[in-house]
Amino acid sequence: MSKNTRVKTVRWTTVAAAAAVLALTGTTAGAAAPVSGTEAVITVGARAALPVVSPDGSKAYVVATEADNTVKVKAVNTRTDAVTGQVTLGTTTWSVYAALSSDGSRLYVLNGPQLTVVNTASLTVVSTVALPDQPRQAGWSAGTVTGLVVSPDGTTVYVAQNGPTAYRQFGQGRVLTFATAQQAFTGSVQVSASFTGSVVVRPNGRDVYVGGNAGVLHLSTAGGAPTVVGTVTGTATAVEYDLALTPDGSKLLALAGGAGGGQGDLINPATDTVTKHVTLTAGYADLHAPRASADGSRFYVAQEDYNAGPSVLSLDAVAGTTVADETVSPDEEQINGLAAGPDGHTLYVGGTIGSSAKLQIINN
Repeated sequence: MSKNTRVKTVRWTTVAAAAAVLALTGTTAGAAAPVSGTEAVITVGARAALPVVSPDGSKAYVVATEADNTVKVKAVNTRTDAVTGQVTLGTTTWSVYAALSSDGSRLYVLNGPQLTVVNTASLTVVSTVALPDQPRQAGWSAGTVTGLVVSPDGTTVYVAQNGPTAYRQFGQGRVLTFATAQQAFTGSVQVSASFTGSVVVRPNGRDVYVGGNAGVLHLSTAGGAPTVVGTVTGTATAVEYDLALTPDGSKLLALAGGAGGGQGDLINPATDTVTKHVTLTAGYADLHAPRASADGSRFYVAQEDYNAGPSVLSLDAVAGTTVADETVSPDEEQINGLAAGPDGHTLYVGGTIGSSAKLQIINN
């Protein structure tokens, strides 16, 4: 791990670690501490490794594509660095996303126009459900999917989808709802953005946010089916696609895409206002896969620098400034996905080295 930049100061105290356990599990500080991953670089496929981590940190589930274009989920024991099982989900459609339920029992994989539900205990497919067709004019194509999230209570999966397209024409995107009990899509709501991004939901389960070319959009499920509340003030022209929310739901990071590369906004979801415009890197940069630390003090962001190589930036969630001595330079040549472990100091980086997809476990 010679490329990794180590943390020069220790910010994780016993109190902070106990608070992280409480926030993640709802148990007392006397509960068992989350598992830390053992550093390693593990082969998990041919390309596009997307990791998610179990609530206790003992397992990583990596969605990766094989050389024959099949999508597989690999289960990795984070203490022994061994792949302990796998399940095949079908052929890739090149737009693959994954989300884990809060109890870790179900993994939801969005592979283009279909959603697959995986039982993580048995590593078997529960169901594969096609997205309902998107209303569109004759000759138009359905929009690509861009992200998903599971509600805190595990009852609903929200899926973001771009608007339908024709030659130089773009319709409005939508957010679909999938009821986990019925294993079926039960509704959708149209949003003002033609191009959507990731989607997050606050711990109350009622406030859903989706990024896009119209800014950060706020949806409410208080009345049952999602309805559009509005656009977060100050983001309407920011083209903010990728979102990350702290575990307590108090801070939202939105990364700017397109011409706003290297920029982002810290948002207070309680008031739907931007609290600080942040600059993560100078000039254009490909920033993606933002994730929050277990205690909510940091946001981690994957950066692709085609000259210096990829890195994982650390952003102070309160001050909105990058923390240079917590920046990590992984071994991968390209980062596909990122997860932050529940222990507060382990990062799981999915990427590629040559013709292989890798999961790299880093203790920072």
